[in-house]
Amino acid sequence: MPLPPTMNEIINTARSGWQPSNKLKKQWTNKIANFVKNCGFTLNDKIWIEFHWYLRNFGRDADNTAAAAKFIMDGLVSAKAIRNDNLTVIQSPVVHYYHRCSGNDVVIIRLSPTPEFLLDNFLLSNNFLSTKLEQYLLNS
Repeated sequence: MPLPPTMNEIINTARSGWQPSNKLKKQWTNKIANFVKNCGFTLNDKIWIEFHWYLRNFGRDADNTAAAAKFIMDGLVSAKAIRNDNLTVIQSPVVHYYHRCSGNDVVIIRLSPTPEFLLDNFLLSNNFLSTKLEQYLLNS
């Protein structure tokens, strides 16, 4: 999906008043909810979530970009893909990966009812070999 507004964009909109800020929030929540409805899935219990941010500009702060997760999670709830976005449903850790891209800024999210899928990308992104990780775990 396209990258929702980042924290700096949210703050800049809020400076012009609550109405433009409210409009921005509704616009993006609805845009994401419509996208999620077209994906056609529902997870009814606890979920683990992984964000993959594809960005042209790596000069952004990680937390500025990750603030866009607010719109995404609210869209997931609005689309009824998840029942809530509070900490009883969204489980820790919430993982964020940042990738360079040459096209438009986009975000890909992965959701799962179990945390096992998180390990795949953790090992890959940190260049760990599973045998080295197993050796480390056995020796510690």
